Amino acid sequence: MSGGGIIVHPAYERARQALVRALQTNMPGQLIFVIGLSGAGKSEIRYDAMQSFAGSPEAWPPGKLPAIALRAAATDRSSFSPKEFMTRFYLELHEPNLGWLVKRSMVGNADQVHLRAEARLRDDFWTDMRRHTTEHRLRTYVERTAVARGLRAVFLEEAGSLTYTQRQKHPGDHMVNYMCLAEEIGVTLALFGVPRASVLWQGNAEICRRSRFVFVERYRLSSSFDRESFERLVISLAQPYRFARGDLLRRNMDLAYATSAGVCGELKGYLERADERRASDGAESITKVHLEEAVYAEASLKTLHEDAAQFDALRTPASSSAIRRVLG
Repeated sequence: MSGGGIIVHPAYERARQALVRALQTNMPGQLIFVIGLSGAGKSEIRYDAMQSFAGSPEAWPPGKLPAIALRAAATDRSSFSPKEFMTRFYLELHEPNLGWLVKRSMVGNADQVHLRAEARLRDDFWTDMRRHTTEHRLRTYVERTAVARGLRAVFLEEAGSLTYTQRQKHPGDHMVNYMCLAEEIGVTLALFGVPRASVLWQGNAEICRRSRFVFVERYRLSSSFDRESFERLVISLAQPYRFARGDLLRRNMDLAYATSAGVCGELKGYLERADERRASDGAESITKVHLEEAVYAEASLKTLHEDAAQFDALRTPASSSAIRRVLG
């Protein structure tokens, strides 16, 4: 689908279905980690999964709220603040924002949802709440209200922000805290984040045991299936643009892959940059020179592929030699 809409492609669809299946287990207190590179489509998957999970609002019992969406923002001197998070949690229970019921393709800028939450938090009521209410008291409000609302799932974006902790505080401590909260109020906690979020579960057997993992895959040229899927995705995303020759992208697929690491959102950004180069030149169509100029600078390209390698490592099972080492 062109024109800025969601493009349903194999990597996206597999992850979406995996998340829907995980949510259907309906095991209160479970954790679901949805991990993917930036631009992989995690927000789109969340929108789809929330709507599928919650069903039509007309079917909700009066006063009930099956799901809420939260953002884990680093707000305390660039560190994660548990009190701020609990304030946001209570806000969404007390004054729920149901913007996620709108189809993702109709939302436009997804950050508008977060901006509205920030604006509400600046109201006198919430400013006073944050200033004069302890974290423990806020948690009590959350627990009582969540149960009264019949809450069944919390969808947490930017889970990687939980890793930005103050000194002498391990990110896993936050995860244990919220795992216990999810169990107490009987909800599933779905966390969406980049590979950095892996420190939230690594080395903690209790968290791993209660968790399910959904990976929003990238395309790898080493796989013939991925290569074909990636090429179809490139052609689909390129539909709104005009190129100097019809086979230009097919001839330069390596450029598209190198600057996107096989990630849909990165690929969209690459094509947009190429079109911006075309416009700045006053040209009618994108040429190979524009494609080359749209490739990331070396430092950014290196970071992108380092992140991709970290993601791949999370997806790779332990080798037989590693298993033997563990077994002694």
